[in-house]
Amino acid sequence: MILLKNKLAPSLLLIQLVSACGNNNQITEPNIHYDTVKKVDTNFSHHYPAPTGDFRVGVKELDIQSYHEDIVSPNFGELRNLHIKIFYPSHTQSTKYQAYFNKWGDQQSYLESMRPANAPIHPEQHLLSDMLSWSVANAPVALNENVGWPILYYSHGLGLFEIDNTELLESLASHGFVVVAINHTYLSGVTTFDSGKTAHLYLPEGKQDVTMPAGRVYFDNTVALQIGQDVTTVHEWLLWNQWSLEDQVNLHNVGTLGFSLGGSAAMNGCQQLDNCKAAANMDGIVLGHVAKSPLNKPLLLLSADQPFAQLDKVFEANQATTHMVTIAGSEHNDFTDQNRWIIGTATAIEADKIHRVVKQSMVRFFKANLENQTFTLPKEEGIKVLSK
Repeated sequence: MILLKNKLAPSLLLIQLVSACGNNNQITEPNIHYDTVKKVDTNFSHHYPAPTGDFRVGVKELDIQSYHEDIVSPNFGELRNLHIKIFYPSHTQSTKYQAYFNKWGDQQSYLESMRPANAPIHPEQHLLSDMLSWSVANAPVALNENVGWPILYYSHGLGLFEIDNTELLESLASHGFVVVAINHTYLSGVTTFDSGKTAHLYLPEGKQDVTMPAGRVYFDNTVALQIGQDVTTVHEWLLWNQWSLEDQVNLHNVGTLGFSLGGSAAMNGCQQLDNCKAAANMDGIVLGHVAKSPLNKPLLLLSADQPFAQLDKVFEANQATTHMVTIAGSEHNDFTDQNRWIIGTATAIEADKIHRVVKQSMVRFFKANLENQTFTLPKEEGIKVLSK
């Protein structure tokens, strides 16, 4: 259970990239106040609205082993291992929804460990373990009578998890996309494999701060390279394992999206994949190859009112169709489900509004670029749109 007293915490990406850590494996504790007393609200289990698409949502979890060396691992010579969570369209009528967080409890424990002691009780608090998703495990994949469902690869923010945008990913799946959420090992708060083995966030000493020369070089040349390669690794694995999704995917019709650090994974991954038709970046710092050589594919940029990333420069640099949506009152963390995990006084923008705008923008953008549908962005008060 994690509760917010005044406003949402700065994202873990901001904490890690801007403030160097004293311990290689320890996340700097944010200056926020959470509740410390457990109390279960038994009136509901879902803490966010159901997906609005025509399909129900199935989900599978898989481990992938790469033959590439893991260049962000603290263990020399280790091969890259990844855990992925796949959301997909289904016609299942089951209501045996999966828990929002993983079955091992380590994601909740990790978030619990971020709470300062002696925080006041909040009347709306709920247990993280009490949260349900809207996904049904291993449900049959809906038949696509054409050439298979288009596929999207999602990358999380630094120090978060593959589930940090479950509400968005389920929405995309309900509208006819297979969405693969990648847990970027050693760059997530915790990675748990099917065996129960875990790997935790690791940043080498002296290289945690992207605003300092050594940190910038590490993130540009190592972290960005690894997370971009993770996207291509998962794509190559699926090319040989389409049976895991009942051969209902179209791996020639690809898009990528990411939040914060994951925005760089999305843009670099899309640049490397010939079949990638479009990418979306949610308030993400741009690192690696795309920071020097623009993506030049259709690009959707979602920017906070107080942006963490300088996405206006990315907007100008991209030579393909580009849209930048700035949402008044929003903050960096609003582009994840954190305001669903933390029940309390929200940021300046109402939680349902920010999620609605993000989901509509993403669905319409990828429908336009992967399915050739007409594209319109949401028109609401406080939404600023630039297009070229």
